[in-house]
Amino acid sequence: MAENPHLSLDDIRNLIEIYAKKVANLKDQKGNGIEILRIRTDIERGLNSFRSKNASLDPEETRLGNFDSLLKKQSRLLVKITGKKSFIDQRAALNPPADHWWWWLDTVYEKNRKKVIKKNLLQFGIFFVILFLVYFTLLRLPPQERRYLDLNSSIEKKIDQSLIETDQDIIINIYYDIIQECEEALTLFPERPVPLLIKGAIAEKLNNSSEAQASFNQALSLYPSQEDFLLDRATWYFRLGMKNQAKDSLSTVLKENPDSLGALNLLGTIYEDENNFIEALKAYARVLELAENQNQTTMIPVTKMKIAMLQLRLPMSLP
Repeated sequence: MAENPHLSLDDIRNLIEIYAKKVANLKDQKGNGIEILRIRTDIERGLNSFRSKNASLDPEETRLGNFDSLLKKQSRLLVKITGKKSFIDQRAALNPPADHWWWWLDTVYEKNRKKVIKKNLLQFGIFFVILFLVYFTLLRLPPQERRYLDLNSSIEKKIDQSLIETDQDIIINIYYDIIQECEEALTLFPERPVPLLIKGAIAEKLNNSSEAQASFNQALSLYPSQEDFLLDRATWYFRLGMKNQAKDSLSTVLKENPDSLGALNLLGTIYEDENNFIEALKAYARVLELAENQNQTTMIPVTKMKIAMLQLRLPMSLP
């Protein structure tokens, strides 16, 4: 501590600069933690003397406040370079007033640490409870539902396999396996239209137009609107590599509803898959405009990301 409590304003400013440098480089101040706290006490005593005289101390207070905030943020590091025992011993020897918060940063850090531990334990507890409930719920699914989910998973895997297979005979066999699994799914839940859409698209791939149309007609009757039917059909067309058919379905939607977010978004995805970046950007730009107008907060950041990524892929020669 300074022997002379009557520091000049220049003395206080010099101490603030010393304090600021030490706090800014706290990781290099091993063994000097108590010295920093003593300097802070000297500054406080000097300022209090001027405060009692109603002196204007705004510049000094502002600079000091900035580094006080930094010291508080680094309370963990301060405790580390000072040592808990040194904190306790010095506090006992000096018996600082409660408003000299810097002498209590070790206790504040310990309280915050315990809060963080409790918070993490609570979050882990909630996570495991949710995980247990999900697992328990899945185990409690009716056998029909579990079988339906298994069929969906198998169908999607076979679709992915068909897109990378080169042997035409193997591809056709995969298609017939998919149709068979769709029919089994329909026996379990005939009111669910997705197996009908997949079955219809596969039949179209196999040039069986009458069976394809029958499946689509049956699926359409299960949808609340034609737009929902066309959007889902376009999605499965796209999944099966039938991009022209997907675009035709989307075109029908957009004729009736030019502001269909789902149709424009999927259209952009198809153009992007075809490396038609200009048209994809046009579609996504319209999606972004509509999403912002309709306050679709989940779509806005995703669409912005898509646009940014596409712009990086444009040829440099384009404006």
